[in-house]
Amino acid sequence: MRTLICIRQLPYSQDTIRFGSLIAKLEDGSTTLMTVVDDEGEIPEAEEGLAEARILLERSDATILVRKGHVLDEILNESKENEYDLIVVGARDVAGFLDKFIGTLTRKVTDRATMSVLVVRESRPEIKRILIAMGGQKLNRSLIETGTGLAQASGATVTALFVTEPVPSMYTGLNGIEETLEELLQTDTPVAQHLRWCAQYLAGHDVDSEIEIRHGIAADEIMREAMKGDYDLVVIGAASLEGPIQRLLMDRVTPQVVDRAPCSVLVVRQTPAGS
Repeated sequence: MRTLICIRQLPYSQDTIRFGSLIAKLEDGSTTLMTVVDDEGEIPEAEEGLAEARILLERSDATILVRKGHVLDEILNESKENEYDLIVVGARDVAGFLDKFIGTLTRKVTDRATMSVLVVRESRPEIKRILIAMGGQKLNRSLIETGTGLAQASGATVTALFVTEPVPSMYTGLNGIEETLEELLQTDTPVAQHLRWCAQYLAGHDVDSEIEIRHGIAADEIMREAMKGDYDLVVIGAASLEGPIQRLLMDRVTPQVVDRAPCSVLVVRQTPAGS
C-alpha cells in the first residue's frame, strides 16, 4: 500500500504523523511525507521540517516531498500522479459559518480524493476498538473488508453499526415498523443479506466483533456510538454525491462524521456493491 501523509509543520502535525504511521505500518508498503509551500524561498526550511518528521515517523525509507502551489490542488495532483492508496491529513474543527458550508481543507480532500483518506484527530499508541459505520449510504462490502483487515493487523475488536433512517411522520402511528436486529436478519431484504455477509466475513477472519442496528438520523447515531464506545478509529464510506451544488446543499453523513467524530476517521473510497 502506498501512503501519502500530508502535514503542515511541527509540532502541529505530530498526531497526524504518528497515527498515519501506525495505519501505514498495519497495511505495509511505502510512505511519502509531503508539505506544500507558497514560495520557493520556503522550500529549504520545509525540507528540514520533513526530515524531522521522518525521524518522528520512524521510517528512514520514507520519501519526503515539498510542492509549491495551492494546498488542495497539490495534494490531489500528487495522489493521482503516483497512485497512492491512502491519503493522511490532520483534522480541523469546524468553527465558523463559512467553514460549515464551504468546507475545510480536510473535508475537501475527503470529498475529492479518488482513494481512501485517513483524517487524524488525535494520535493513539495502538488501535483497540474500531467502529465500522454503515448508514445513509449504499451497502458496500469494501467497508467491512477494510475494517476487518485493520482489526486483524492490530488485534482490535470491531463494532459494525448499521443505521436505518427514521420512519416518515405519515407512518408514525404504525406499530412494530422498527425491526430489531434479530427480526431483520430473518428477512431476505438486501440489508439483511448484507448484514449476514458482514457477520460471516468478520467471523471468518477471526475478528472479535458485534453487529448493531439503530433507528434514527445516521450521522447522529454514528456519533452517539463513537462517543459512547471510546473507539480509536471510525471506518466509514466515502460520500458519493457529485458536483459543487450538491456538495453545498446536501446534508451528507460522511462530512458530518469527519467534522464531529471524537477520534480519527478512515473514509473508505468504495467499490460497487457486491464486488
